[in-house]
Amino acid sequence: MTAVSLDRWSAAQAAELSYWQSLDLREILRICAEKPEFLALLDDGLQRDLFAGREALEIGCGPLGLSLISFSRHKATLKRLVKAEPLPRLPIRATRLGEDAWAAPFLAWVEQLAAEGDYIQTPGEELGFSAAFDTVVTYNVLDHVREPQTILRNAHKALRPGGTLLVGVDCLSLVGRLRFEYITRRTHKGQILVEAHPHTFLPRDVAAMIESAGFTVTAMHGLPGALRGLAGSHTRPAFVARK
Repeated sequence: MTAVSLDRWSAAQAAELSYWQSLDLREILRICAEKPEFLALLDDGLQRDLFAGREALEIGCGPLGLSLISFSRHKATLKRLVKAEPLPRLPIRATRLGEDAWAAPFLAWVEQLAAEGDYIQTPGEELGFSAAFDTVVTYNVLDHVREPQTILRNAHKALRPGGTLLVGVDCLSLVGRLRFEYITRRTHKGQILVEAHPHTFLPRDVAAMIESAGFTVTAMHGLPGALRGLAGSHTRPAFVARK
């Protein structure tokens, strides 16, 4: 997968920051619902293997610091959680969520989840961990970054031998990808849909990148059927791989 220029990635990061700063209650509810929906693609035994008693690194959690792992029932025995994110930490009061004072109990719960683990501000392309974790997660990240392949290689380096990688990323259908790359990028130029997504993928692209980074893909959950894979709406499969 070809890296984008630094200027293109900077534009994507600016779009991301604008998105998070304008976050409202409807959007944070959607975010908090989609994470357990994604985890539901994994059976309980796999989630236990990924998180129970493990040291985990999540590459890309958004500036609120909401980890996918925080929505797993097996996080209670997690030994360590490190969250790497290129954007600076953003408190809820710095978003539009501060306008919804009536939702204070819910927002306090979100803040509690966001405080779990250690937040480090760094791009995934610059991670320097070596054999430090049992599990690495990258969820809704690879289509937003500068160098997806470098991030996967850094994930491989960060894992101990036998460690597990979990990837969730939006995948388009064949027709959908052609439409996005040749039409949407022109008609929606300057909008977050385009600016925040330097890359688009088919499921096979993601599997190939993971394998190219040195992993063995052991499972793929939530893959689209033949018709949806050809011309349907996007999906967000779960890719599981071993070092």
